[in-house]
Amino acid sequence: MIARLSDRPSGNAAPIDPATLLGEWINYDTSSRNIAGLTIARRSEDILLSIDDWGEATVLPFSLTTAGGEAAAFRAAYDFGFARIAILAYLNKRLLVVDAYTTFHDDSGRSSYFARDHFWAR
Repeated sequence: MIARLSDRPSGNAAPIDPATLLGEWINYDTSSRNIAGLTIARRSEDILLSIDDWGEATVLPFSLTTAGGEAAAFRAAYDFGFARIAILAYLNKRLLVVDAYTTFHDDSGRSSYFARDHFWAR
């Protein structure tokens, strides 16, 4: 089912410009116990997310329409074996809102959890 008329296939993949996401982002809440900072960079054809000491993950950017244009959001994922973290983020005015969904896969009995932080561009 197609939710919006603008989502109908056009036959052309529209490019998304990730420039609005690129750079170093610092957590607005310096007392947060979640992600302290992150970097989004372009390397060749890839866009990569680096969070604290987690390493790199590939970023999939999203625009606001099927016509492409500036990136307004992205998703990425980390898999540490014992835990998987889905990162979903979007720009809200001049802040990057980052949601992290963590699920555990080590039979520890820990509950899955959600964290949201706001970041400003350095």
